[in-house]
Amino acid sequence: MPRGKRPQGDIELKRVGIDAHAIGSRAGGNETYMRELLFALREHAPRRDFVVYAQRGVSPTMLAGWPVVPLPRASSFLRVPITLPRAVQRSGADLLHVQYNAPPVSPCPFVVSVHDIGWVKHPQFFTPGMRSRLALLTPNTLRRARRVFALTRAIAQEIAEVYGTPIERIDVVSPAVDPVYQPHHVDSEVDAVRQRYHLPSDFVLYTGALQPRKNLTRLATAFSRLVKKGLPHALVIAGRRAWLHKGMLDDIEKLNLGDRIHFTGYVEQADLPCLYAAASAFVYVSIYEGFGLPVLEALASGTPVLGSSIPAIKEVAGDAAVYCHPLDVYDMEAKLDRVLTDTDLRNALRAAGPKRAARFTRKAMANAALEGYRRALER
Repeated sequence: MPRGKRPQGDIELKRVGIDAHAIGSRAGGNETYMRELLFALREHAPRRDFVVYAQRGVSPTMLAGWPVVPLPRASSFLRVPITLPRAVQRSGADLLHVQYNAPPVSPCPFVVSVHDIGWVKHPQFFTPGMRSRLALLTPNTLRRARRVFALTRAIAQEIAEVYGTPIERIDVVSPAVDPVYQPHHVDSEVDAVRQRYHLPSDFVLYTGALQPRKNLTRLATAFSRLVKKGLPHALVIAGRRAWLHKGMLDDIEKLNLGDRIHFTGYVEQADLPCLYAAASAFVYVSIYEGFGLPVLEALASGTPVLGSSIPAIKEVAGDAAVYCHPLDVYDMEAKLDRVLTDTDLRNALRAAGPKRAARFTRKAMANAALEGYRRALER
């Protein structure tokens, strides 16, 4: 895929290589963000020169049809310093876009997307190995990056404060919401998804990885208090088990919720729109987030949302959600009860959600990324 020498003065002719190794890995927000970026660029910058570095065997349809340089499946210890820079060099990229960590020796300048800095803000939610790796590699990547892409203004400010990255070198490139998330779905399709995952007719939904910072123990505790007061709903927790999940699940089991709580495991992306459509409410009460993509998906689906009152989630959902303090089980209980029983509030949230989500378009994401690439290439 290498090409001849390109004109130095025309930024639009420069080749940008995108590290999309997360696609196909069930990596949650990292995968969704990169997939949406590729589709946003395909729809709104189809004539620009992009090349994608992806795991071998990933379907081209998941990569929006961009040219692909396959990466051998390997751990990050091999991919970041060895296989990725080799692929970048072979492809002749003028600029590289990575998430979190760049190669120690990069064949070309790079930009980096940083979703959050949770390992600094809440180190107790990460394994020692994760903390050590991120603490070692990410600061070095931030120092060398031409531009830093943050998902929200809140995270941009945190990066600037913690790492001293000049705020003028940080671009907010928020993820787009996939157009498949809509308020209306065919009833038979929703019923099919409900049956596939053995779900009851009325349920409260959480989607995302099962890890401590998602605060699922407090959510289950607040929910159990409502069950004791006669709440007829079930709680559905949809997502893969991630790091440090065992203690959390043990604590939830002690609540003895029985068949009132359902763990679906990983849910295929094709099933998620109908899952949101089937839910009575969506709950996302994380202690810390950099964006909260499931919140955006629920808003677009017209599902009433109860969110954590932390800066990033409030920046995403605005006045289209109800908020609770993530450490206050009683506040969580009261707000969840209100979201489930206040008809006027539910109708208002159903109307406000899609309007709020409409701000997060693929066009906006593509334009923000393209502007960041332009600034990086101008230096």
